[in-house]
Amino acid sequence: MTEVMMHDIELEPEPMLGRQIDNGPLRGRFTFGWDVLGADHETVRADWLAYAKAAPNREFRQLVMVCSFRPETPESKGVFRHASLGVKLSTIPGRTANPLARLIDPGERTRPIPGPGTGMSFTVKAVVLDVGVQKPPSAAAANEEWIVRGHGASQPNPQWEFRPVKRFPLVGDHPVAALIELVPDAVNAAEVLVAAELEHRSWGVRRYRAKLGSPHAILL
Repeated sequence: MTEVMMHDIELEPEPMLGRQIDNGPLRGRFTFGWDVLGADHETVRADWLAYAKAAPNREFRQLVMVCSFRPETPESKGVFRHASLGVKLSTIPGRTANPLARLIDPGERTRPIPGPGTGMSFTVKAVVLDVGVQKPPSAAAANEEWIVRGHGASQPNPQWEFRPVKRFPLVGDHPVAALIELVPDAVNAAEVLVAAELEHRSWGVRRYRAKLGSPHAILL
């Protein structure tokens, strides 16, 4: 396991066609944390470690990220109905070759969808995380629906989508990770962008986004 330090993030409102922007930044509803670990770190998955060891002449890093969505409050109305986390991998200064997210986690993370009267509950835990088992997209059982879905394995721009499903609102901590192959003899970096949609009973849907990192790129 690894402990990820979280940071409060202000989400800036996006202009919407035909609407005047009358709301300010969204504060206190989203936190983000990350850690960059070696491919042989004790937390790395066994299959990821085997992948890295099979290519001893290449260098890898494990990028672990956590998105934490908070429920609405009297001061901040609206519920998250969708969010996405995108990562753009590059070198500084830019080169022809880019780092690649060879493996990503999750491909798909699901939740059982309870039937009537099952009385299931969901508890949000803190940010000491253990990245779970990856499922390929569409591998969920018929009574499960995805809450996190990843795209872009072996690409320089992996992305994850987050959504609520029945009885499981989009709240709490959602860890994702990528095993990144670095470009040798270069400074490798990850630029991270989050976009989110909130639905308000009176205002309808509002869209927000923010660049994440320190200040806007994570060095790998």
